[in-house]
Amino acid sequence: MYAIEFETDIRDGVVRIPGEYARLNNTHARVVVLVDDGDAKDADVQAFSEHSASTIDEWREPAEDDVWT
Repeated sequence: MYAIEFETDIRDGVVRIPGEYARLNNTHARVVVLVDDGDAKDADVQAFSEHSASTIDEWREPAEDDVWT
């Protein structure tokens, strides 16, 4: 597993993948959304952000940590 990063706008629940990543079409991916909170105070969305990814068993694969080293 590897990581890519880009910024985009979410429109009608759709995240547009930039053309430079077209090779990712029709693949499985894990998506992490980082939102600039600015003035938005959506309690439901903020509730999700209060949970640590380390509490999700499927995300505790030590080999995946190698991408960050």
